[in-house]
Amino acid sequence: MPANRALFIDRDGTINVDCPYCWKIEDLRIYDDAVDIIRKYSSDGYIVVVITNQSGIGRGYFTKEDMERFNAEISRQMAARGARIDAFYYCPHTPSEKCECRKPGTEMIERSAEEFDIDLSKSLVIGDRDDIDGEMARKLGMQYRIINRK
Repeated sequence: MPANRALFIDRDGTINVDCPYCWKIEDLRIYDDAVDIIRKYSSDGYIVVVITNQSGIGRGYFTKEDMERFNAEISRQMAARGARIDAFYYCPHTPSEKCECRKPGTEMIERSAEEFDIDLSKSLVIGDRDDIDGEMARKLGMQYRIINRK
């Protein structure tokens, strides 16, 4: 029986202002409430996993290494404010590739649940798009909370 609870949280538009195709460190703007949410869940013992579609890689707008630098800076800024992120999972594919990992597909959550021994029934998804993040959560029977940024 899986032992851990997790917060699965979207990146662009939920944690940080959506650029779009965010990858430049100078464009990173983290929402204060996202810091508060991540800090709360991590201090409550949840594993914090960022689940993000990054089709800019597949479109050639930026590289995997660019995205990893951006993610590392998110982690660094969060840690400086007392909020811990345990892992980032991303899909580099474009919608036309019809992969299983692109949200609202569930592969990223399923893979992280296996790797971190996560009980999905005791975990939740937070995102800014009901049609993507919410749909992914519903496919897995998970609790979902939307953050409206508009």
